[in-house]
Amino acid sequence: MELKEQYSIPRIPAILFMLAAILTLCTFVIYRYIHQDYILTFVFGIALLPLCITLILEIRRKSNLLQKQLTLLIICGAIIFSCYEIGYKGLIYISPTVFIFFFLFNLKSSLILSTLYACISLVSALQVESVELVLRFSVATFDCIIFAAIFAHIVNKQRQALVHLANTDELTGALNRKQLKTKLELSVYEYQQQQIPASLLLIDIDFFKMVNDNFGHIMGDQLLNKFSQHIQKKIRKDDLLFRFGGEEFLILLPNTQFESAAIVAEDLRRSIEEQHFLDQHPQVTCSIGVADLRQADTLDTWLKTCDNLLYTAKNAGRNCVVARA
Repeated sequence: MELKEQYSIPRIPAILFMLAAILTLCTFVIYRYIHQDYILTFVFGIALLPLCITLILEIRRKSNLLQKQLTLLIICGAIIFSCYEIGYKGLIYISPTVFIFFFLFNLKSSLILSTLYACISLVSALQVESVELVLRFSVATFDCIIFAAIFAHIVNKQRQALVHLANTDELTGALNRKQLKTKLELSVYEYQQQQIPASLLLIDIDFFKMVNDNFGHIMGDQLLNKFSQHIQKKIRKDDLLFRFGGEEFLILLPNTQFESAAIVAEDLRRSIEEQHFLDQHPQVTCSIGVADLRQADTLDTWLKTCDNLLYTAKNAGRNCVVARA
């Protein structure tokens, strides 16, 4: 299951939202037309146009976030004008619309835009309404903004937790194989299109099976966790650590040439050799294969090359680095 774009509404709810908005605005347009208020009829008729277009595109799966954001802003502009013209009859539409900002914009932008929208609408209504009435609407409107902001903050935190769970290996905290494919495909594309270099380090814990056999799988899991944490402390901010499988880890070094990658690998190997991970198993070493990205490489050949280099390192006696020639 894919996690959707953060600031978007799923397709079916989006269609229902827009149908409800179209029904509401059409009712308003008809009502204003019956009462011969042709200016507001025209303004809201214009606001209906992008909403209907967005609905059609959403049904055809061709709409985008920017289009929905612009549609919301156009409708809000029409509501501001109605507040100026008819006062509280326009103000009643503020509360439903402020919530939509928090579906289509990030939290900071939503707070700024919804507050600005509410303030302009309320000030505009002062042209025809008493200060007391506008103040009453102000309390209700800003309560809605506060509640929407709190709700959006909670949802965003929950989403971040879900994204973390979906993208990381639970035991080690490293990124998982799904993220590996996505990130490596991007690196291959960037190299082929823009010649942006990248390198891979494939790391295997030496004699890991011996740890499991002699001390148990719980101790083996502890080693994997501490090993991963040590690597994450040593690599750069832009480098990415993945759990490749079993006791194997892979590091993607973006924008890194072959020579620099080999130095990083040797420094990492030495730091692991010197690190004390387990009391029962004092010394842990690793073997590392290093492969830079080259023009003829695909995702599969790049990984295969790195894998072959790792096995060369293991066959050479372990606790060493073997780099692509």
